[in-house]
Amino acid sequence: MRKTMSRSRDYFSNHGRVRSFPWSLYHEPLERSLESFIRRRRERCQGTLEVLVIGCGLMQELEYLPENIRVTAIDIDSRATEALASRQDPRIAVTKAVTPSDDLRALGTFDAIYAKEVIEHILEPDAYLEQLFSILRPGGAIWLSTPNYGEPWLPIVESTFLEAVARFSGFTRKGIHPTRFSHRRLRDCMQRAGFQSVEVKPVSLRLALVVEGEK
Repeated sequence: MRKTMSRSRDYFSNHGRVRSFPWSLYHEPLERSLESFIRRRRERCQGTLEVLVIGCGLMQELEYLPENIRVTAIDIDSRATEALASRQDPRIAVTKAVTPSDDLRALGTFDAIYAKEVIEHILEPDAYLEQLFSILRPGGAIWLSTPNYGEPWLPIVESTFLEAVARFSGFTRKGIHPTRFSHRRLRDCMQRAGFQSVEVKPVSLRLALVVEGEK
């Protein structure tokens, strides 16, 4: 798929902040929601749960994930996939650096897919979600999180405090999220892609949205 993701910026250092205050106020509720999602999918799967992780980063949530899962982890930054591979966790079967033009269908099919803070970077979210739907096995489920642009004060936080932190780290957040989701837009995009039982919830002081859907 071409023209799917915004121009990459070097904010790899952000991955190391997610467990530190105040970033933890945003990320810890996401991790709890994700842990619950994977646990529920694991309970419903009779064999090994095949999971695709999109935008794996440093995958701090790995410590919470159950046994008897097989993870394929991808990211556009090879530093992330290399760091994850170096952990030599037996649950990580594949780590792969990808480009925005890569066809994810080449990775195979999965029982569960999750992408934490990825879809806001996608320029063509409808086509992207349709592709994810196509690689999800029947009865499988997807979990996504994204900033909640339905909250009017989020852009203020982004343009002041978060922009100051970004510039200190050597990059800018301007244009970093070309696709902005409200509760309604995220739900509608998921349903257009074919997902069923779509449920969107605000979390993290209402600054983030979490959505689950099934095939």
